[in-house]
Amino acid sequence: MPLPAALVKSPSADPVRISGFPTPTITPTIGACFGEFLRRVVPSHTAYAIARSTCEDVVTALRAELRPNWSLQKETDQKQRSDYLIAGSVGKRTAVAPITTVDVLYLLPPKLAAQRSADALKIVWAIMKNRYEGANITDAGVRLQRGEQWVKVMPGREHGGSFLIPARPTIERSSGWVVTNPIAEAATLRLSDSLYGGRPRLLLTVLKSWRVHAEVPISSYALELLAQEFYAGSPRQFELDRALIEFWAWSRKRTPCALKPPGGQSVLDVGSAWHQKAKSAYWRTMLADHHLKAGKVVDAALEWRHILGPVFPVPGEAGPSALPMFK
Repeated sequence: MPLPAALVKSPSADPVRISGFPTPTITPTIGACFGEFLRRVVPSHTAYAIARSTCEDVVTALRAELRPNWSLQKETDQKQRSDYLIAGSVGKRTAVAPITTVDVLYLLPPKLAAQRSADALKIVWAIMKNRYEGANITDAGVRLQRGEQWVKVMPGREHGGSFLIPARPTIERSSGWVVTNPIAEAATLRLSDSLYGGRPRLLLTVLKSWRVHAEVPISSYALELLAQEFYAGSPRQFELDRALIEFWAWSRKRTPCALKPPGGQSVLDVGSAWHQKAKSAYWRTMLADHHLKAGKVVDAALEWRHILGPVFPVPGEAGPSALPMFK
């Protein structure tokens, strides 16, 4: 199944919209702190463009070996279809700055559509290792470094209206394929955002920052699915700090569970190993809320900084002079 070329050249989802937050004033507020925090951690359009361009020479190298006649195709054919798709957080525009990894789903030609995922990984790795020093096979793709970013190539096969990519090993499955549909995932996220005023994407951005800072043992993808389900079941228009408090309480009751991704057939198992981190964050947010009720905005901001990291602003402090790859 050819991939729509429009999804390769242009974003498959809207970026985070940072709006609705009060501007900084003489009297500081937590809302203004969150607004500034989001402006620091949400990658700009330029950052996304740079990240997408990082994989262009990788795709060219794959085509040279797997589709040597690609450049001879009619120009109209290339405009209508493509052989790769930018997936993951860059493809859905849910990344947190600085962008460190770009996921590329590369569709293998029919004659090389290996039956075993291990063979598909070896095909891609054999091409990459001769061109890029340090290219290595991971459990779900071939990883190589391009400048300050990593590119992970996931070999794919057509599967109905979706795609097969190598699966991560689990207790029940040592290897094999898993069904994925990045296009459906992006569309579902966009719909969720439109229904709830952009709040699911804002919540996810903060949760991913928390995950990185606190080294929380849960995948970004699991947080994405949980954030969308949280808003689907609780459509009230929470302030962002209130939404986080409610999410951490709700998610510990919701998991462990098995979540079914949009357009996929294989479920994503979410365990409870991350509950302790969520519990710690919850009680710190309660302490921050207590400080707010007492009028201690600076103390509340310091608690949020402990949860989300040093990028979270504290009223009265000068902002960082340089934010690498944030803009």
